[in-house]
Amino acid sequence: MTLPAQIILPLRADYGDSEDMDRYFRDLVYKLQDMYESIVENVNGSIRNYADTDNSKWTPTLDGTVTGTFTYTKQVGWSIRQGIYTELFFDIEWSATTAGGNLYVELPYIVTISDGMPFVGVIQPSSIAFGGGKTNLVINAIPDTYRGEIWTIGTGAATANLAVTASGRLIGHLRYIGVSDE
Repeated sequence: MTLPAQIILPLRADYGDSEDMDRYFRDLVYKLQDMYESIVENVNGSIRNYADTDNSKWTPTLDGTVTGTFTYTKQVGWSIRQGIYTELFFDIEWSATTAGGNLYVELPYIVTISDGMPFVGVIQPSSIAFGGGKTNLVINAIPDTYRGEIWTIGTGAATANLAVTASGRLIGHLRYIGVSDE
């Protein structure tokens, strides 16, 4: 959710005589409370709505460009949304898969449209083999999609998508700009 561009408050002229004054003030107070709640949610993010309900929990899932299923041994994630900014933290481990092609994390919000791929996050891999001079992994939020593609990187080696592996673990963090009004 984005911050409201304009606030339309009730007008006194829309209410009748002085007996309607209570209704006018009540409507005005409700409108101001709604406005304040919207601003607070956008500034603080949607971490919590109520003290006993944590809306930041997000279950991260993987897929491949050749769709399949994953057998997860760990799926822990948090998604913090502040306006159109989305911040993700995740820990995903799998022991088997039927997926193929290139590996990606399914993101909770669509990534904004961009000419490039400016939203790159960090990944700590475990039990994943990637050779050819590659020494690490990153996650790229792909514009206009719900995909965080996993890429291999290394000194003197071209970056490339990571092929789906039979098993492994990815611990990561990604921050990207989403689309408004999701």
